[in-house]
Amino acid sequence: MKRLKIITVADPMMGLLWETWPIHRKLETHFNYQIDFGTLMGQLVKDVYTLTDQNVLKRYGKTVALNQYWVKLMQIYLQEERIAGMPIQMGAGKRLFDAAHTTSRPLSKALRIISNHSAQREDQVLYELQYATVVLNQQTTDPRYLQQLAVQFGLDADQFKRRYQANDLELDLEKEQNIIGQLQIQQLPAYIVTYGDQSYVIKGLPKYTEWLDIIKKVSGGELTPSAVQFDQAAVTQLMTLHPHISSLELKEAFDVADEATVVQALADTSLTKTKFKKTVFYQR
Repeated sequence: MKRLKIITVADPMMGLLWETWPIHRKLETHFNYQIDFGTLMGQLVKDVYTLTDQNVLKRYGKTVALNQYWVKLMQIYLQEERIAGMPIQMGAGKRLFDAAHTTSRPLSKALRIISNHSAQREDQVLYELQYATVVLNQQTTDPRYLQQLAVQFGLDADQFKRRYQANDLELDLEKEQNIIGQLQIQQLPAYIVTYGDQSYVIKGLPKYTEWLDIIKKVSGGELTPSAVQFDQAAVTQLMTLHPHISSLELKEAFDVADEATVVQALADTSLTKTKFKKTVFYQR
């Protein structure tokens, strides 16, 4: 049986990517888990100093330029929260970039190492990277944090370090960059949608109704959404694939009227619950 594949082209640090999780979960449930998700590594920040104000950098130096850029980046993240409502905070913890951490490449390297070609694990690792970045404000560009994350997913710390420093990993990521260039993708995120021998590059952030049109087109009408039911069994099925998930994602996945209804329905479960702003994050 043919399956639809949606490959997201993005950098794991992106707030815009964080805001797409609710729609992805909605697509997943409404198409009865017939969609495979994957990621192609774009790189948003190759060298943070190239993104700073060059006049400030030249006149006042790297520290001032980085401070100014960080304020700008925090504002961008907080503005992106308005897209879907996935909660974001900035400034409560460590900075992503400083004199010792000048690129977003480490997140992509860690994602590739820890997921180890498993699409399901890739999705879970990506979620944890993003949660740590935009909710916990951990310095996810730091290899020490990434090693801790690898250990949480069952990898040996020394094995992770060896793999992290390997030349072939860099070559693999460069190949991904080349594919993005060949597809003329210049803005992130973007999507590669494939069904059978049909494939489309989608740019921008499609809304759910736009995704329905895209899927209908690429599948020739073979794939259609179905009704969903919100109950404990349905939540358990979804959390088997996504053991860390928010009340907002569950609301969208099961067409629930509001997050409060989700929170009330799951109040007596054994799930670990962490509230951030008005959203509750659940973990198995």
